Amino acid sequence: MMSAHRTPGSVFIAEEYMTPVSQTIRPLTEFLSSDCYETDDGICIRPITPVFGAFIENLPWTTGLGRQNPQSISTIKEAFDRYLLLVFQPQTASAQELRDFVRQFGPLFVHHADEGVIPVKDVPEVLQMLKEPDGERLFGGVCWHADVTFRKPAGYLSALHAKQLPPVGGDTLFASTVAAFAALSPGMQKMLRKLEAVHSYSGPDAPDHPTETAVHPVVRRHPETGEEGLYLNRMFATRFVGMTPTESEPLLKFLDEHMTRCEFTARISWTEGQLVMWDNRFTLHYPINDFSGYRRLLYRCAAMET
Repeated sequence: MMSAHRTPGSVFIAEEYMTPVSQTIRPLTEFLSSDCYETDDGICIRPITPVFGAFIENLPWTTGLGRQNPQSISTIKEAFDRYLLLVFQPQTASAQELRDFVRQFGPLFVHHADEGVIPVKDVPEVLQMLKEPDGERLFGGVCWHADVTFRKPAGYLSALHAKQLPPVGGDTLFASTVAAFAALSPGMQKMLRKLEAVHSYSGPDAPDHPTETAVHPVVRRHPETGEEGLYLNRMFATRFVGMTPTESEPLLKFLDEHMTRCEFTARISWTEGQLVMWDNRFTLHYPINDFSGYRRLLYRCAAMET
């Protein structure tokens, strides 16, 4: 039975055409003989959810990995293409080691300083994501988003290394926009493939500097896997090309709510020394600001598309 609803100013959604994710997404574990499998170079990969994400074990990424073992970097790149979100077991690492590791995936992004975001001395590619016990604002903790979509080329991957954590709280949520796109109706998919969106860094979370704007297709195809994913987010996507912000709002709202449905998400609870790396082209993330009274410090490094 089809159910439908329409509210003032909203897009008409017929729920009959919203395909369950279990019927549209190939489980990432379907070819795995166990919960954790080992690659030829000894790296252990353990899926986080049936949709996306994996834990990476037995990989000393802090020891000049690319110079010592190029095959391991190739394995990580393949896993990253498949899982979109990788969580590495805790290791002690300097800002320089984090920079050198991320540099092997693409050109690095140098972010401007902002409240709670301070470049590491002599390592400007690495940011200190700091919230003090008396702080209220958490950088990026406004809404679901992907990093640096307001540029072209845009952000490719981001990596966070946990240095100091609160005793509880401060988790980060991630969502697969590949899973979200696959669950849409064929008609909606066809329509969205024709659209482009304007991404702008000018909202309330932007610092006082000239606005940066870029136009991107709403649907992108992964260059390695061929899978399609939605490419827009509420922090930076302001409207669709050829439409006003008011006209764009109902569809933007629907897609934001759809992309962040619980079955498309993973929740990462941090451990000190843990490294988390995600694909900004095909995931969204949301840092939870629920740890007032405690200090948290993460090191962030990001690579751009080429």
